[in-house]
Amino acid sequence: MIIDDTSERLNLLVAYPYLNGGLVKTLQEHAGIVRLVVDSGAFTAWKAGKPIALDDYCRFLETLPVTPWRYFTLDVVGDPHGTLKNYETMLARGFSPVPIFTRGEDPSVLEHYYQTSDLVGIGGLVATKGNTGFVNGIMQKAAGRKVHLLGFTRIEFLRHYRPYMCDASSWESGARFASLPLYMGGGRFKVVTKKDFAARPPQDVAGLIRRYGIEPSELRFDVAWRGGYSANRRLCATSCVAFSLDVQRNLGTLVFLALTTPRAANVLAEGYAHLIKRGKA
Repeated sequence: MIIDDTSERLNLLVAYPYLNGGLVKTLQEHAGIVRLVVDSGAFTAWKAGKPIALDDYCRFLETLPVTPWRYFTLDVVGDPHGTLKNYETMLARGFSPVPIFTRGEDPSVLEHYYQTSDLVGIGGLVATKGNTGFVNGIMQKAAGRKVHLLGFTRIEFLRHYRPYMCDASSWESGARFASLPLYMGGGRFKVVTKKDFAARPPQDVAGLIRRYGIEPSELRFDVAWRGGYSANRRLCATSCVAFSLDVQRNLGTLVFLALTTPRAANVLAEGYAHLIKRGKA
């Protein structure tokens, strides 16, 4: 089935190193609602000291039982020339990967990528000081052409530039840091923590949490902030799916949520189904 870029879907991004049998099976189960983007996971592999071979990545894409909507080229961390070579090799082998332009490269490389792809991924944005100036500059050079901002979802930039795609893993912050980004609508998040539920939370917060399918009183207890299927994690998932749907409806930008496990895929799918059923995303 061909998925266009206007239909509402659960937008998920998964890196190659995490696409094992269990996660692939889960994605197959949710294929009817998912728009899947595959990242090469080169940075993850590089940090682990296990670089990915291009032949292995290509073979994986050829045999993946779930058809990705888009997939990125295999980039080479710290080696723009290696990234370009991999991209050109994949093209020669009949693949259609999304190329990646990384901060620090010559702008002429961006133009080179646009000669063979309608979409270019922009890397070097995560945990990088001063990246907003780079985003402004690269969006001007893109001049309205399609970009995917890797790991960058700042709402003021999405409103101004309306990029084609972007992604983030911030929906997992609740599980990681015992706080949660509650999407309030209109592009605005409110960060809440366990201590905010020691007393009765504000009416707008409590009402929104209920609409997201969680009873606010659950969040008063430690168990609600721990575990892969905790109330906190389910609320984070539903909240960020609501943000993704809202941004697509109002700005036309596709926001992809990064994940690494079958449980994460199930939690996000559950949140998506809840929002669609309620019609309150």
